[in-house]
Amino acid sequence: MASTTETIRLGPLDHGRRMTLEEFLDAEETPGYRYELARGVVEVVEVPNDDHGQIVCNIYRAIARHDVEHPGRILRYGGASEFRLWLPTMVSGRNPDAAVVISGTAKGADGRRPASLAFEVVSSGAEARERDYRTKREEYLAYGLQEYWIVDPLERRITVLIRNGDSWVERPFTETQTAEGLVLPGFRVPVADLFARAAADEGQGGAAPGA
Repeated sequence: MASTTETIRLGPLDHGRRMTLEEFLDAEETPGYRYELARGVVEVVEVPNDDHGQIVCNIYRAIARHDVEHPGRILRYGGASEFRLWLPTMVSGRNPDAAVVISGTAKGADGRRPASLAFEVVSSGAEARERDYRTKREEYLAYGLQEYWIVDPLERRITVLIRNGDSWVERPFTETQTAEGLVLPGFRVPVADLFARAAADEGQGGAAPGA
């Protein structure tokens, strides 16, 4: 008699649950939250609030302007619903706030062209800051990203990490400066522009209620 396996349905109470990558891939997700797998542990956070979303929208606008001004360099870009960066060896799966695939990027073993550049907007709370500044820094390097932008509304700064072999070169930019990297030549963004119309103390990004 054929055996059946019950589908796991993830919800906010699953924050901190241990899972394999295969279990996480097969699981259904209760709407209204964002789910990531971090070193074999499920992380559940609330859907970003307006201020967080405004900063992500500002990032999209900056990428779109560059795409118009430098046609052909960007193949596609999008956010957490379009990109999930899998790291099987680390048992992790991440959804960056924004990511960019560069034209000419070869397809990977999964048949998809990997992102070269990713952005994360840092949410308040020690756990969220640790995730974006340290954990994802390590994971995105292992994934193969060429560049990682950490956008911090609380500190009003952007940290651009540029790959140099097996390590990152860190370039910090304050609110009075213009941030730039190397993956997209000519992509220069006034730091203050990314925080326009967003409050400095956007209080989102901790574990989901009840987690």
